[in-house]
Amino acid sequence: MKLRKTNKFVYILAFIFAGFLSSCGEEGINNIQSNDPVFSMDKFEKNLRASLDGSTVGYVYAINLSGQLNRSGDSGFARTSLDGQILQSASKRMNIASITKTITAVAVLQLLERRNLTIDSLIAPWLPPDWSLGTGVSSLTFKSLLTHRTGFNTANSNFNATLSFNALRDSVATGCINPQSHLYMNMNYALFRVIIPALWKGLPGAPGISEINASSATFFYRLYIQQEIFDKLGVLNADCVSPSGEQPTLFYTNAANTPGVDYGDWTLICGGGGYYLSAIDLANFLANIRYNNNILSAVNRDIMRNNYIGWSELGTLNGEHGEYFNHGGSINSTGPAGGNQGNMRGLIVQFPNNVDLAVMTNSEIGAADLSIRTIVLNAYDNAWE
Repeated sequence: MKLRKTNKFVYILAFIFAGFLSSCGEEGINNIQSNDPVFSMDKFEKNLRASLDGSTVGYVYAINLSGQLNRSGDSGFARTSLDGQILQSASKRMNIASITKTITAVAVLQLLERRNLTIDSLIAPWLPPDWSLGTGVSSLTFKSLLTHRTGFNTANSNFNATLSFNALRDSVATGCINPQSHLYMNMNYALFRVIIPALWKGLPGAPGISEINASSATFFYRLYIQQEIFDKLGVLNADCVSPSGEQPTLFYTNAANTPGVDYGDWTLICGGGGYYLSAIDLANFLANIRYNNNILSAVNRDIMRNNYIGWSELGTLNGEHGEYFNHGGSINSTGPAGGNQGNMRGLIVQFPNNVDLAVMTNSEIGAADLSIRTIVLNAYDNAWE
């Protein structure tokens, strides 16, 4: 009896309260009676796994919620039985390809801020003094490089021939063609391997940097990234080569019984690609460039988003719940040195409801090589109930 009386009393109070809200206007009623969909993290993960299961040699992912790692997972193999079988793991590092560009972009924005420069400052003063500047190079800005609007006449293949120190120097000497047009080129970010040490030189806490050549440029670029980004995240010994002392993740085509490929040492061609990180490392990085000032100021976070710096402009994901800032990574079977190089597909995403995702595969996705952006977009948009 008491339960019934109590329920009746509560019901009467609720009815009176609802009447009060109605007198406050329609907004109050809509808030109480809202049928807006609710995001399900469980469903998002389930959708993601369902799209990748059986479609790759192996995949890994890590998902943040409000700046904290919420969950991670993996499936398949980092190395198949042909190569001494090792299971995939969200904590195992692999080549993240062009996702490296987002990391490089953060380093550039840090240094511009420290130098009281902007993305509209010219890059020419920060190139080696003995380099010849071809047509148009003297007018290029940091934004030109960061948004792929340089017009350098190069290619996104044969990385050893297009991204080495000498190749960068030669492209700068050749000059630019139609620099206002967007043309995605790995060279644009590889050039920061040379520029970042120049920007760092002479700043408080910087090491002694004298001549910038092929070996010194990559050394100080990687040192800066480690010291000013990864050390602050607790990500130890990150580099553009697979960690020593462990068998590296190999990359595969989906053809049956095909040995995998080791992408090897990218230290002399890194900047636009080449870092070896785990999905959990990347989730850590995503959390710290979005929710705190540990490695990126609030001003620079806005600059990144407003100008698509470190985020894909042409590959933007516009979903049912807004704009999903992202950057992909991909290496194809005709990869860095030509020939069968195996495949890598990866994506980092900042979703509008404080959800971040890092996902990578060490093969193409299915026989049709499905788009990882489409897979992630559908997994997220279909996770609202």
